[in-house]
Amino acid sequence: MVIDQAIVPALKSAEIEDICRQFCTLADEIGPSRITTDSSHPLVQKFALAANFSLDVARRAVRASTEAIQELRKIHRMARIGSWRVIVEGRYTTWSDEMHTLVGDVQRAIIPGFDALAQLLAVAERAVFEAAFASVIETRQGTTIESRAGDEIGADRWFWTDMQPEFDDHGAVFAVRGICQEITERKSAFERIRHLARHDPLTGLANRAHLSEQLELILAEASRRRETVAVLCFDLDGFKSVNDLYGHAAGDDVLREMARRLACHVRETDLVARIGGDEFVVVQAFGQQPEAAQSLARRLLEDVMGTMMLKGQTELSLSTSIGIAYYPADAKTADDLLARADRALYWIKNEGRNNFAAYDPTMEREYQDRRKLEHDLRLALQRSEFSLVYQPMLCARLDQFMGFEALLRWTSPVHGSVPPDIFIGIAESIGIMGPLGAWVLRTACTEAARWQNPLKIAVNVSPIQVQQGNLAETVAEILAATGLAPERLEIEVTESLLIRHPERALATLRAIKALGVRIAMDDFGTGYSSLATLRAFPFDKLKVDRSFVRDLCEGSESMAIINAILGLGRGLRLPVVVEGVETELQAAILRRCGADEMQGYLLGRPLPIDQFKTITVGRGATRGAAASRHHHA
Repeated sequence: MVIDQAIVPALKSAEIEDICRQFCTLADEIGPSRITTDSSHPLVQKFALAANFSLDVARRAVRASTEAIQELRKIHRMARIGSWRVIVEGRYTTWSDEMHTLVGDVQRAIIPGFDALAQLLAVAERAVFEAAFASVIETRQGTTIESRAGDEIGADRWFWTDMQPEFDDHGAVFAVRGICQEITERKSAFERIRHLARHDPLTGLANRAHLSEQLELILAEASRRRETVAVLCFDLDGFKSVNDLYGHAAGDDVLREMARRLACHVRETDLVARIGGDEFVVVQAFGQQPEAAQSLARRLLEDVMGTMMLKGQTELSLSTSIGIAYYPADAKTADDLLARADRALYWIKNEGRNNFAAYDPTMEREYQDRRKLEHDLRLALQRSEFSLVYQPMLCARLDQFMGFEALLRWTSPVHGSVPPDIFIGIAESIGIMGPLGAWVLRTACTEAARWQNPLKIAVNVSPIQVQQGNLAETVAEILAATGLAPERLEIEVTESLLIRHPERALATLRAIKALGVRIAMDDFGTGYSSLATLRAFPFDKLKVDRSFVRDLCEGSESMAIINAILGLGRGLRLPVVVEGVETELQAAILRRCGADEMQGYLLGRPLPIDQFKTITVGRGATRGAAASRHHHA
């Protein structure tokens, strides 16, 4: 506002002074009060108007600033962000109210100060805090740190702090401002993620990635110290059947119990890992000799394994096989060392399980051969490499053929003719016994349905097929598809199935029996079946294992055993089939003892079915007639 100097003398100084006094007074007030004047002079009134305008501008600025500060404080409070300011000269320190809340000082008892600030935010890493503060002053640039809080507010609390320089009029760092936020939950989440990335979530043990990482470090240290490292690789024998029979939740319980038992039998310096499925690894490091690893293997076999109660109701028997490899004798790298231990594990499982073995170079070829065999076996079904041969069963009293047992054969273009006692066990271990067994059953029933003579057809069923729970449905579907009469089909199961999984076996066999199919217990006498078991299960026939016939002669122990089994069969009203008959003397003795049926090389070797047309075409074919026809053919 420009005032004409000619009229200034006309203004009364008292009126101007009054306006100035009101302006100064109202400038400190937030309310709506305004400057007033009693003067009628236009210039004085304009002066008052200008003063009121300035007041309005100032008040709006103050109000906006106040609102911004309040909003910022609200945001800080909501985000739990504390702020502080330290004057470099003298380290005079102030901080926001949220700082008290952030560090748990509800009573506002802590007096702001640099030492208190460093103590509260970073007592565990105070040197880091002070170094960051000094760096801001020296480099004139901001920085951020993460620090662990002191015992006063909890040793496990973490804070993130952002420090920024504040400059004076000469460009020097005058003060340092900082904001801080608690990141304990974020830090914990990160650590949990990091832990999960390195550990098995089911057992809490190290996983494969963490094992490989730590084993590399252990081997490097062992190399420097010229010491031995032992790696023990092991898995649970028959673990797959636990999942199949009781479900994966039960399998998880077994794995957790396994991990717990392991933790009780290894040293704190040993590394224990679960690397997948039921596979575990123990690493014994620094100064261990072979005897120590073998001693641990024995303890694992004797103490860690054994029985466990599943859900407090079912008792499971656990056993394991263990492979051991040593650094540097067997391998120089972590991957090779694990591979060598796995080779030893593979070898001992094939040798009988529930034992341990140290790696030997000769195992390598066996391992590769076995892997190749497994690979080709997986493809054999789709490549039509399987076939069935048939062995006749003879009624001992009438000397007439009653039917055939279908036997599986595998002829590989790579491996040649592979014995069943080799590939059947492999098929079970690699999980293809279900579809393979169904193929055998379907093929045998299809063939039997073509015969003019309605002979019986016997098919062996693996315990794996029973455990899968859908065997009865599969049998029903195949009978319907092939048109084979149910009473012509015999399903043969072994004693081991009844001992290991009686409840599931009983339910499945009863369902099959309800279809009209006959059920035979195969290899009777080699297991532990009791009379109660035989009475509880719906058997129609007992098949005596061939091992009792091998040394059969008058007055022999084998003869006494067979007589006892035949007597048991008569008592239970179950016909008894004796397998492995190879001589006329054996056949004659068995007839005198009262055997119902016989089977063996003497009566017919397992051959393709077209070699038995005499039996499959004509009714009532006797052994003599069949032999004569076969001889003339």
